[in-house]
Amino acid sequence: METKAKKAQPDKAEQKEFIEKVSDFISKHRTIFLSIAGAVIGILVIVGVYSLVSSASLDKSSRAMEEVRTKIATWNNEAEAAKKTDLENGIMTDLDSIAKKWPGSFAAQQALFTKGSFYSFKKDWANAEAASLDASKKLPKTYLAPLALENAAVAAEEQGKADVAMGYYNKIIADYKADTPNLAHAYFSIARLLEAKSDWKGALENYNKLVSNFADSDWTKLAKDRVIYLKSQGYDK
Repeated sequence: METKAKKAQPDKAEQKEFIEKVSDFISKHRTIFLSIAGAVIGILVIVGVYSLVSSASLDKSSRAMEEVRTKIATWNNEAEAAKKTDLENGIMTDLDSIAKKWPGSFAAQQALFTKGSFYSFKKDWANAEAASLDASKKLPKTYLAPLALENAAVAAEEQGKADVAMGYYNKIIADYKADTPNLAHAYFSIARLLEAKSDWKGALENYNKLVSNFADSDWTKLAKDRVIYLKSQGYDK
């Protein structure tokens, strides 16, 4: 869900005092004020126009993504291979268009995330990693960023790039401690990758962090099994 920032509202006393100060300033410096009034009004007009354009762009980009989602639903239900391919090509073109037309929007991030998901579905892991990584960088403070980073990590793993994947998982833990439901998976994945490298101490450390901090996660159940196994093999010594 997108979080709307609350605007701080000054109390009435502060607002009145501010208005009175501005009025006094204008009275005492009328000549100077009149000379710059045109420039100030010009700036306000520009800001107002920019706000309207930004709002319109946000609305258009959101509608464009909604249209793509409708096409994806159609694609998902299409049984004929040729038609499915045509729909997919059209969807990918639309996603590229959204990302380019509104590069700073949440819709652009959604478009890149969706591209990464399509590539993952097709097992095109190199492109899945690239698109997902782009999505994570687009707006790094949204809820979608750590999810995109996780997809990039999975795609990197599928390419045999364990160290790269571990870097993505570590970034999730470092940058999104309170913002993602997938921290448990990140810890488990790091532990698993370290275990594959025979770094038993590192693996146990991450499994134990998972057990300590995510008691209700399904990943924790798997982590507990791994801790028991590694200890039974004497790897905790």
